Amino acid sequence: MNRTGKIIVVVALVLVAISAVMSYRGTQGFNPVEIDAIKQQITDDFTAKKMTVTEVSMLRRAPHELAGYVKFKTPGSDEVQQKPCTAVMAADKTTSWNCQ
Repeated sequence: MNRTGKIIVVVALVLVAISAVMSYRGTQGFNPVEIDAIKQQITDDFTAKKMTVTEVSMLRRAPHELAGYVKFKTPGSDEVQQKPCTAVMAADKTTSWNCQ
């Protein structure tokens, strides 16, 4: 193998290693099932307060942090209101969320 071939092989191996590291980092923190669970908890909390939830959106801002919103209607009103929401995951994988 000539010098150019060796360089191409080394570059390819480096790219594969970088891709593997990035894939691993992406699996840490909130996964889709946990995000759905947070959304359900928000829905359940607002429903328990007699509000009608029309939409909950939570997206990963960072591996251990979510940001989004909840849209809801208060009893006797057709006006849709929106509150921002956040969720964080601690190092021990416990989660907490808050809608302001």
